[in-house]
Amino acid sequence: MKNKEKIKRISMAVLSFCFMVTIAGYINYKYNPEREKDLGQTVYVNSNNDEVGIYKEANSVFNNNDERITRFRNDRDNMYSELANNYSQIINNSNTNSETVAEYQEKLSSLIEEKNQILMVENVIKSKGVDEIVIVVTNKEKANVIIKTQELTESLAAQIMQTIVDQLNIKANDITIENINV
Repeated sequence: MKNKEKIKRISMAVLSFCFMVTIAGYINYKYNPEREKDLGQTVYVNSNNDEVGIYKEANSVFNNNDERITRFRNDRDNMYSELANNYSQIINNSNTNSETVAEYQEKLSSLIEEKNQILMVENVIKSKGVDEIVIVVTNKEKANVIIKTQELTESLAAQIMQTIVDQLNIKANDITIENINV
């Protein structure tokens, strides 16, 4: 009788240990900051560093600057549309419980509000003399701004940054502005 109880206790201890190791491994994988260390990184567009090639590659893909701005705007709008569609599918799924429906209705409402806020900020910045503008917000923490204007003066750049800081609550250090010359 004692051996059976001892074997049960040892078995439970081994199973518990295996379960804890599995959970620790999953958490380590899921929340490993090294795995996503470059996600959302700001690229300094005016940098002379040859290691930064994202915008150089993008420049070679597009035939002209108008096409480039249109492409960035379309990509951003497609991202919002896909997210809204995914949220709507979850909301409209008959198998989704009421708590999840409420959560995703809130997410959808927030997404629509965020998109409208960005469009409003773009219009405000256009009124300051910018021909075209696209703002892409990443993780609600950073903003990449692509503008088309005759000349990007320090004053105009400061006005653009201040508008984004005030309206989108993004820190000035987390905003990059790239001017596509006319």
